[in-house]
Amino acid sequence: MKREEYLKNYLESYLRKKEVSLTEEEFNVILREFLRFAYNPEESGQEIADTADGSKTLIHKTYGEPYHSQTAGAIRESLYKFVRPSRILEKAKERKVIRILDVGFGLGYNLAVALKHLWEVNPKLRVEIISFEKELLKEFPILPEPYREIHEFLLERVPEYEGERLSLKVLLGDARKRIKEVENFKADAVFHDAFSPYKNPELWTLDFLSLIKERIDEKGYWVSYSSSLSVRKSLLTLGFKVGSSREIGRKRKGTVASLKAPVPPMEENEVRKLVLSPFAVPMRDEKLDKEPLEILIDYLLKVYKISR
Repeated sequence: MKREEYLKNYLESYLRKKEVSLTEEEFNVILREFLRFAYNPEESGQEIADTADGSKTLIHKTYGEPYHSQTAGAIRESLYKFVRPSRILEKAKERKVIRILDVGFGLGYNLAVALKHLWEVNPKLRVEIISFEKELLKEFPILPEPYREIHEFLLERVPEYEGERLSLKVLLGDARKRIKEVENFKADAVFHDAFSPYKNPELWTLDFLSLIKERIDEKGYWVSYSSSLSVRKSLLTLGFKVGSSREIGRKRKGTVASLKAPVPPMEENEVRKLVLSPFAVPMRDEKLDKEPLEILIDYLLKVYKISR
């Protein structure tokens, strides 16, 4: 069955289950957007690809997206969308311990780049990491120098390791369920690096982000490559201050958020979109058990103000 046919049947079935009756025009609007945004359930696997800074990445065929930006470069994205905006390098100068909550272990790039620079700043620093991943890949492209050694060190120790300078735990499966196991952990940084909100919506809802909020230090930073209006609106709703990280390559600005620490400002047009755009509504998953495609459909019904 072709992707378009599968998704159309899925949409029709879900609307019947929810007893939502749409006009033909309304259905066609939702279907058009659903086909534009939804992942491809008929594809699976990964393929390797080059990025602009000489590092490799993988393209996930189901989501139709690379694990890291090809145009910005995987290393540059890790450094400028995650490590530097999170301010952990500054904190490492005066701390004995840094804690990172990592949403989407993926290829391990963000953590490898973070560890390399953290231990350059403070060789005695202890780094405690809790990461989430649906399932670990069997093969990983290895980062080039100067990150190769630290990346290999990290991959040899997943999914769990306890040492003097590193505590690592990769929780496998549905992050919505596994995050409830994380107790007595207040992150200095949250690296939120799931696939994009439309493709991987279950990890970007207001409800999942509320669980992240419970596990971040009030002066810690939530950072992501995404500048999604829905995600930013959720963060604001949850009481975060929200700002933007810098553009790199052709990649859009990322997002930086904190409960109490200062954040870089958003531009006027970014603020205006959060106020005026119909897409600036939170995705919802109240019981943390919805199918991803259901979350996307419910979101689109809200965006287009269709309610029956």
